[in-house]
Amino acid sequence: MITLSHIYRDYDTGARVVAELERSGIPHSDISIISNNDTGRFDRGSSKIDRDADGVDDRAEGAGKGAGIGAALGGAAGLLAGLGMLAIPGIGPVVAAGWLASTAAMAAAGGATGGLIGALTQSGIGEDDARAYAEGVRRGGTLVTARVDESRRAATDAIMRRFDPTDTRSMTGDRIVAVFESTAKAAEARQALVGAGIDNGRMELLDNRTDLDNWAAFKRHSLPDDDTHLYAEGLRRGHAILVINAPAGEHDRVMQVLARFSPIDIDEHATQWRKTGWSGVHPGKAAWDARRMTQTTTTAATAASTGTRSEEQVIPVYEEELKVGKRVVEQGNVRVRVYTVEHPVQEGLTLREERVAVERRPVDRPASPTGEAFRDRTIDVTTHREEPVIGKEARVKEEIVVRKEADQRTETVRDTVRRTEVEVEDDRVKADRVRATPPIPKR
Repeated sequence: MITLSHIYRDYDTGARVVAELERSGIPHSDISIISNNDTGRFDRGSSKIDRDADGVDDRAEGAGKGAGIGAALGGAAGLLAGLGMLAIPGIGPVVAAGWLASTAAMAAAGGATGGLIGALTQSGIGEDDARAYAEGVRRGGTLVTARVDESRRAATDAIMRRFDPTDTRSMTGDRIVAVFESTAKAAEARQALVGAGIDNGRMELLDNRTDLDNWAAFKRHSLPDDDTHLYAEGLRRGHAILVINAPAGEHDRVMQVLARFSPIDIDEHATQWRKTGWSGVHPGKAAWDARRMTQTTTTAATAASTGTRSEEQVIPVYEEELKVGKRVVEQGNVRVRVYTVEHPVQEGLTLREERVAVERRPVDRPASPTGEAFRDRTIDVTTHREEPVIGKEARVKEEIVVRKEADQRTETVRDTVRRTEVEVEDDRVKADRVRATPPIPKR
């Protein structure tokens, strides 16, 4: 399977692309849509949904407060019926549906790198393209993705390009990370960049928090681990950092503005840190990896009666499904070759040939009185003979018919699938303290 992705200018265009893809035979389980919702046009909790921002409720008359977004937008069936709300780090609120939305949601819940960028790279999209798509959604666009076989690539891409997708190359730029001695100095540099025409939304100012938060702040920008160790340690030591996603062609101008505020050389500082005992590894990475591996969420809630602290650990339960398909296997071929051979034949034929015979017969009688005696005469005799004449005629004596015949048979496919079984052992005396939560039935 390959993944095709395009950014469209608004949700309505993206929804039409989704509908066309479904009509072409692509199952909605292989399609995804993510649309920016920073204006709150699609608000599950409000009393209205205003797609065109004209202040008028776009939902059908009689739709109740908080109705499902997919139904309110006319997605009676298919992918759009499952449209829901989602918050993606670095992008903000979106409405989304499909496999990519689910991956991005799990990445956001588990603190995975880059949110949408991480979800896209997991699906096989390059990091530069993934960053451009995420930037397109952040700017208000709608991302539509489709997973298809290589054989359907051209036809699917033609459908998606029919709706004038946005050129994502215009959204890419250079990521610049500048380290300053203090937060105040970084804030001054940021204000100067805004004055120079750089969008404030393309910048993020980071200062010291917890080790885990320091590490997570840089992983939102998909920085390599080696760089993240340096920058996160800089935050831990009290420095402030400004991350700028410079527009294409603006790199030099951004660097000129930053130079006026004397950013520090992080590599030189790292050399001094190592001399004083820093190992080069930031402690936030271990906490980050542990959170991603276990996907553990801890909630601190104080009960009114007992004052206890409850901790909840999420353990995913897996089950495999058997998917049976068909493929065509070549069994060999039958070749019929037609060629010409020669063989000798003979047939008897009677031929006639003439010849001239001259005979002298002695006689003794008086000459004829007609006066023909002693008159000169010439007699010509022509002889003939027959020769064989050979002709050939091609005639159809037999026909060879070559055709393919197909038979159908039903074959039972047997295999094994795995699933996760959960076994709870409780050695406490009071068994009534163990509660088993029944599974939520599928709808």
